[in-house]
Amino acid sequence: MFRSRASEKDEGGDNNKSKDVNVPLVHTQDGKDFDPKNKSSHEKFDDSEGDEQSEKAVQAQERKRRKRRIMKIAVYFMFGIISVGVFAIWLFHKDPVEYLRFGSDFIFTVKLRSLEIRNADGDSILYADMGRQLLASPYDHCWDDQYDDYEDNCLYWRKTARLRVSQHTNSSSSSCYTMKWEGLKEGFEAEDCFYLQYYQWYGHLSENVPSWPIADVYLHYTDYYPAYPRSQTSNLIPVWFGSQSVAIFVDSKFPFSVSWNVSDKKQFCIKSKNSPEEDGKSTTLLEYTVCQGNSLPDIYSITHKHRLGTDSSSSPSTSSAYHSTTSSAKSLSPQKPVYVLNANDSISSFVSQITQNGSECGFLELFEGWEKNAGDLFINPNLTDRINSIMEAADTHNCHATFPVSPFFSYKSQHFQQGVEGAYFVQDSLKLATRMLLWRGLEGAALDVTKPEAINWFLSIVNKLISKYNVKAVKLLHMDVPLDSSFHDSNVTYLEYNQIFYQRLSTSLGVSLILEMASGFIADPVYTPIKMRFHGDFGSSCMNTSIPNSLVMGLSGFPLLIAELDVNHRNSAITEEMLMRWLQLAIFYPVLRIPSNIPLMKSSTMEDFLTGVLAHRSEEFLPYLNRVWKLQHNTPIIRPLWWSAASKKPVLGINDQFMVGDRLLVAPVLCEGTSVRSVYLPEGSWVREGMKPIKGPQTVRVTTGNFNVIPYFWKQETSE
Repeated sequence: MFRSRASEKDEGGDNNKSKDVNVPLVHTQDGKDFDPKNKSSHEKFDDSEGDEQSEKAVQAQERKRRKRRIMKIAVYFMFGIISVGVFAIWLFHKDPVEYLRFGSDFIFTVKLRSLEIRNADGDSILYADMGRQLLASPYDHCWDDQYDDYEDNCLYWRKTARLRVSQHTNSSSSSCYTMKWEGLKEGFEAEDCFYLQYYQWYGHLSENVPSWPIADVYLHYTDYYPAYPRSQTSNLIPVWFGSQSVAIFVDSKFPFSVSWNVSDKKQFCIKSKNSPEEDGKSTTLLEYTVCQGNSLPDIYSITHKHRLGTDSSSSPSTSSAYHSTTSSAKSLSPQKPVYVLNANDSISSFVSQITQNGSECGFLELFEGWEKNAGDLFINPNLTDRINSIMEAADTHNCHATFPVSPFFSYKSQHFQQGVEGAYFVQDSLKLATRMLLWRGLEGAALDVTKPEAINWFLSIVNKLISKYNVKAVKLLHMDVPLDSSFHDSNVTYLEYNQIFYQRLSTSLGVSLILEMASGFIADPVYTPIKMRFHGDFGSSCMNTSIPNSLVMGLSGFPLLIAELDVNHRNSAITEEMLMRWLQLAIFYPVLRIPSNIPLMKSSTMEDFLTGVLAHRSEEFLPYLNRVWKLQHNTPIIRPLWWSAASKKPVLGINDQFMVGDRLLVAPVLCEGTSVRSVYLPEGSWVREGMKPIKGPQTVRVTTGNFNVIPYFWKQETSE
């Protein structure tokens, strides 16, 4: 083992003295040097000072460790901020994919395919499940900025479907949203379902379903055009209103089916009927619009204005000035009765009928067989003398002739060959116009209403008729064309045929138009019949669908309603009492159509009763009807009670009363064998002849006696 020399000397004991070794000095706190050899100095460097030095060294190490921890926390915090920022940026860019929004009112959740629409107060007023038949498949968000006035957002489910959503803002508190489903895969059906919740809904579903309100209805998927185009028997206006101030209306260009309340979710569902082609090209399957407003009258106004500007079946693409006031619109106003001339009526019976009731008539409607052949558009030579005599007699009573015309041309018509040569007729799937179409038992061809040359040719013939007989109104007969019909405009379908026919004539003829049947939306005001039917057993029949159908038609944009007794429905059950009840209701409408083919109408009792109610209408109601139409022609004349009621809830479900304008409340007796009925009077002061003013809201009972009382009340003005 290696050892130092000093150690060896110590161990050997040869020399007890130690040699001096160089020991370094230690500096103390007071600046003096500490020498280990110096005893006095050594005494000052005691144990306490050593402990203090150790503690300070520990503290220094702790400070270093603390700095390191702070640095770590700062780094972690910075990384946290960066992560949050990255997440926020990701969420910002991710939001348009997960949600399709228009402000805070419209929220479409893509993954759930759910729609929520809110009102100005932020309350949810409409929920929907959208695209219910879509599978959970990847989707993309697309953008289409080809429109200047509004945004157009698109959601695309690859190889399956595309949904385009467009916003149309009417004001700061109301908007319309158009949903357009395009199919890309064969077999795909667009299906959207709206939750009914606790709101009241109004609109036409089918002939067997109440429309005002739609209550206790369980309707499985049913074609909205059940037998159309083979036979349309009722007015078909695809629009529905909710008491939460929303409206849903479907572009009638696309066939669809509806269901109502068939599941425990209580939903109203719309489903397309078309299917995409196999080649994967985009095919529009369904298009509809949802509008929201501040009130029910407000939503009517918004819906009416919007659909006139956007719905394909009410806006002909060839006319940019289509919505301007036309000459036909100017000539329209509430009128005196329309007298219907039966083919078997003689001039003496017609003159007697007009003279007996002492009332001037508005229109004299000729029977449909006035032509020798459909499409001749001139009076049958065999009937010329008789019809001319009747028209001369009618003219002395200011009764203007109305000719029923249609776009149908019998192959025997003198104009048929001319139409074939000019290619003016609808073609079949083989592009042939010579194929015979059946219409009301006749064979012939249908006018191609989408071809400008064909329309001009038809108008030239009709205008000759108007000029020759001083015609003031034309009744347009409804014609159903086959599904495979081919038109000059390839974008038109058979469902649009009658709308386009009505529109073309309304913008070109300077006379009033009467529609036999309304299908879809018509832009200009036209007279539209409400077929009033009696339902129930003989002796206890009721007109319980007349007022609901009238209210729905009014909200659908047809203000000039004709009260028409459906003589072909339960004709054998019509009694004198029923006719009286019908007349008591009909005199409040803009026009009433007096049938001449009911023998009871010619009895002395009915003639006296008709004279009385028509005189009452002429003196008290007709001036008011004309004033309403003049001042408020953009609103329905026949209105629901909630139109002007301050409190909407009590009147939302009333379907056996209506308002004429804002002041006249009508509560007719609708059933046989009834002489007493209850009448609800909303807020305000209500008066009628022979009674003191009644303060509303309250329900009163009215006794009609022997048909000498018609339940109606006038609302007093504030100044009265």
